[in-house]
Amino acid sequence: MTHLDCDILVVGGGLPGLLLARQLGLKSGAKPWRVIVLDGLPAPKPEAVPPWGLRVFAIAPAVEAGLRAAGAWEQLPAGRVGYYRRMHVWQQASTADGAGSLDFDAADLGATHLGAIVEHDLLRAVLWELVGGTPGVETCTGELAAVPPVASDGHWLLQLADGRRVTARLVVGADGGASQVRSLLGAEGPGWTYGQQAIVAHVASERPHAATAWQCFRTDGPVALLPLADGHSSIVWSVPDARADALLALPDEDFAAELTAATDGVLGALSLTTPRRAFPLAARHTPHYTGARFALVGDAAHQVHPLAGQGVNLGLHDALALAARLAEHRVTVPQADPGDRRVLRRYERERKGDNLATLATIDGLHRLFAASGATVARAAGLGLGLVDRAPVLKRWLARRAMGAADRARS
Repeated sequence: MTHLDCDILVVGGGLPGLLLARQLGLKSGAKPWRVIVLDGLPAPKPEAVPPWGLRVFAIAPAVEAGLRAAGAWEQLPAGRVGYYRRMHVWQQASTADGAGSLDFDAADLGATHLGAIVEHDLLRAVLWELVGGTPGVETCTGELAAVPPVASDGHWLLQLADGRRVTARLVVGADGGASQVRSLLGAEGPGWTYGQQAIVAHVASERPHAATAWQCFRTDGPVALLPLADGHSSIVWSVPDARADALLALPDEDFAAELTAATDGVLGALSLTTPRRAFPLAARHTPHYTGARFALVGDAAHQVHPLAGQGVNLGLHDALALAARLAEHRVTVPQADPGDRRVLRRYERERKGDNLATLATIDGLHRLFAASGATVARAAGLGLGLVDRAPVLKRWLARRAMGAADRARS
């Protein structure tokens, strides 16, 4: 029976887990931690990723900087990164360019762009390839068995589904919203569903997207048009479950007509260029990101509604912060222990407040704009207009949306 031994076991080969492993190898000095990344699927290859997958993310500039430091950003083909310079937000009760709207412009902040639209599968493949050449890091295909880990002599002993065993001094759960690590280690926290699904697809538009992210807050859920580098837009349309099922059943032309109406024709007539998919929406916040020789990052620790596009950015901030704290510990403390509770608590304090505040803000926005009644709708729209005419508040909100650099101390 094969036995694997490491300092740090990262369970989950998604974006946060891979970025964490890469940064640990780069930043931990002459003797990097021995890191294993465990994932149920074999490593993807960038050249095998088909263009413009449906799952895309708006990457904030601060996270982009972290990906550049990891050597990943430069590996993304230039023609598949859609930078956007403006963000236009409006409320259903108003017109797209009326008083109940809000504009953010990178030029007002002295920046070149507010964010970049990147394909999940492409970025993941690039990170996998980089991790494969990172000192001290190896990848392993496999899954945890549904057997509680055993704590013994300063490490965890875990069993894989194929019978192999792994010894690790620190286990990091980077395995998503349905985290098995979180469950096996008894770190579950409160979560809730929204009774909504997010419909995603790519569309062509009658008018150019103008390097602008467009978002309309509707009473049945927000709809966003995210600018892609090829001139198309990626849609994220959040609607109640029954409405999602009905929309998914429509012929392409009828769905496009509904989408055009839902976006108030801001880009003119829309037409589908890909199939549609839908994902159920949920939120969660785990009370304890860390414990006895474990830490949680990304969706394993917290999930948010996608209306502000912050979920992946929060998770990658987690990875950068945990890597920074562990790397500092490695290079400054003789016989450093990756499971040192003080180091793990430092990471937790650094990230929990920001994540919880973001979750509460996004959940509050969702509930405000989803509230029924003309008075509430008018008040919400008026609030957008007031923010648009308050330069200091508007600039502060824009910097948070961009992931200001002081939030990712890496």
